[in-house]
Amino acid sequence: MTLFRSGIIVAFFTVVSRIFGLARELFIASLFGAGTVADSVNVAFKLPNLFRRIFGEGALSTVFVPIFNEKLLESKETARHFTGEVFSILLITLIVIILLMQLFMPYLMFVIAPGFYEEPAKFELTVLLCRITMPYLVFISISALFGGILNSVKKFAAFAFSPVILSVVVITATQILQKHIDPPISICLSLMIAGILQVLFMFYCIARAKLLFPMTLNSPNRDVKKFLINMGPATISSGVQQLNLFISQSIASFIEGAISILSYADRIYQFPLSIIGISFSTILLPELSRVYKLKDLSQAAKIQNHAVKTALLLALPAAFGIIALAQPIIHIIYERGEFNSSDTIKTAEAISVFALGLPAFILSKILTPIFYANHDTKTPLKITIYSLSANTILNIILMFPFGHLGIALGSSITGWYNVWMLYKYTKKHGNFQLDSNVSFFCFKILISCFIMTLVIAIISRNYSEFFYSESLFIKITALGCTIIIAMAVFLLIALCFKLHKNN
Repeated sequence: MTLFRSGIIVAFFTVVSRIFGLARELFIASLFGAGTVADSVNVAFKLPNLFRRIFGEGALSTVFVPIFNEKLLESKETARHFTGEVFSILLITLIVIILLMQLFMPYLMFVIAPGFYEEPAKFELTVLLCRITMPYLVFISISALFGGILNSVKKFAAFAFSPVILSVVVITATQILQKHIDPPISICLSLMIAGILQVLFMFYCIARAKLLFPMTLNSPNRDVKKFLINMGPATISSGVQQLNLFISQSIASFIEGAISILSYADRIYQFPLSIIGISFSTILLPELSRVYKLKDLSQAAKIQNHAVKTALLLALPAAFGIIALAQPIIHIIYERGEFNSSDTIKTAEAISVFALGLPAFILSKILTPIFYANHDTKTPLKITIYSLSANTILNIILMFPFGHLGIALGSSITGWYNVWMLYKYTKKHGNFQLDSNVSFFCFKILISCFIMTLVIAIISRNYSEFFYSESLFIKITALGCTIIIAMAVFLLIALCFKLHKNN
């Protein structure tokens, strides 16, 4: 299976999962709007997902996959035994974490959403909802471990598809439960049900791939100790973007409705981020781990440069397109029920600012695997500390003049700073460098994006009434046709510039 084919598979299932994820966010927005209850629900959902992205899908995968690949080169039985020991340690650790967080949740809330303390009812509701959703961390982390195993043997589809289960169950179970229980509690309980079903699905996929492992708990051997040592710094450093969003959420808690607005905006730009950035990151780590293990540095550089160019070719037009069509996109997707036109404007502004950092967020997903493929977790940790410090300072400074937009802007600026730091330090691994023609390649993409944006502006100015028609069908058709025309224009200019040959 080629790297390209693997990327197509991951991207396809990621697109499917993000469409369902968007439907879930639409459901939440329609049910709760962008007010007090919506803020509490979004915090309750974000808390376990923050730990999932950093600890489960982040640190666990990035540290586990390279070692698991090495064990596979020895024998399948050795890899299975290693997995069993890791699983046992993981399960015990997660249970302890959950119990501690349940106990200290009110105090944790002072860090997560300090602005809620001024509203006792909102504070108490958020604590209750977070206590309900927190055990989801156990289920999704186990699913992430199973996903890492499958990804290592180039079976990428299952874990990329598993978020679909989450979205479908959250929507379906909430609609059933809210007939008997308050909607905020119903939607949080549905998350637990979804987590259990995700684990069962991934277990089935592991069994089909004949990769089941014995659950053992012995004195840690050399490989397990290596895993545990690397998990510490990787837990902090693997999810710099998620930590940035967490800090942004904490600061945003002082602005009424800001958490919900930033959450809804995050869902939209997560769409291209997941399809491009996470897809590349998922397939790059196992591949780079193998290539670096063989000490084939020229092949590693070739793979990485190809990934960077492809990412730029996809990420830059996505960012320009989101900025140009932010308001109609938010209007069509979210504006119904409790979500009004004022919420649309605020969310559209936020997503436009987030889009400025979209290429950086994607590039960071592509550069980071270089470190983990070389078992280097300390360098990403150092970079993360620098980035988090910059993000916190910028968010606080920019929040005062720009409100929730300042928080989004701080995150985007930090994203670019993070990429610069990552690239600066990647040279220590095989003296990695970008190809000399990357700058000119990027310039030609920007010209193509600029022309594409002009076309979108002309369409929006002359046919704006179709984007805001009373008919949902007309609105969707207008937006869809505009996107298709914009993509066609970009591809035409890109072909004229022969970007496909440079990549």
